[in-house]
Amino acid sequence: RMRTRRGIAKMCAVHEFFSRLGNERVQCRVTSVVGHLFGLDFADNRRRDESLLFDAQTVKKIEEGTQKCRVVEHLREEADGCDYLALWLDCDREGENICFEVISVLRETFTSESNIYRAKFSAITAPEITNAWRNMVKPDINLSLAVDARQELDLKIGVAFTRYLSRYFRPMAQEKFDPELRLLSYGPCQSPTLWFCIQRHDEICAFQPQ
Repeated sequence: RMRTRRGIAKMCAVHEFFSRLGNERVQCRVTSVVGHLFGLDFADNRRRDESLLFDAQTVKKIEEGTQKCRVVEHLREEADGCDYLALWLDCDREGENICFEVISVLRETFTSESNIYRAKFSAITAPEITNAWRNMVKPDINLSLAVDARQELDLKIGVAFTRYLSRYFRPMAQEKFDPELRLLSYGPCQSPTLWFCIQRHDEICAFQPQ
C-alpha cells in the first residue's frame, strides 16, 4: 500500500511505502528532481577577452528552476531521518552527474558512501525495476566527471563562438533576417541539431511524389 503526499517542492510528489531490501523490511520514500540541480558559470561573472576564457575558473551554481521550485530544500527535508539513499536517475552520463549533485546537497545526512546506492535499469517495466532494486550498485564518479568536463567545454566554447559570431556576422544577419537581432548563439549541441533540421528540410523540399 502506498501513500502519496506533497513536499516543499510542490511539483515533486513524495510516495511512501514498505518493501523488502534483502532480508530487511524497509520503509521507502520516493521523490524526484527537475533535471540538473546545478548549472555552470564563470567564477567571477566578469566579461573577459576570448583568449582568456579557456583558462578561466568556473563554479557550479544552483539552477534558477531548481531554486524557484525549492528542490534542494525539498530533498533535504525528505532525506531527514533516512538511513539509505538510493539514486534512480536516468542510466546515462547526465543521470550519473545528477546523482552526484543530489549526493552533494545531502552530505549532512549521508556522510558515508556505504549508505549510498545506484539503481541501474533500461526500461520502466516490472522486471527491470525489480532487478534494479535487488542489484543496486555504487554511483560511478568517472561518468559524472565526464559530464563536468563536457559542461565546462560547452560553456567556454559556446561563449567564445557566440561572441565571434555576433561580432562578425550580426550585421549580415540583421540585414537578411531581423534588424533587431542582437545575438547569434552557438552551442556544441545546437550545431549538430541544426544540421539535422536542415538536412530534413532539404529532404522534404527535394521530395518528388511517385
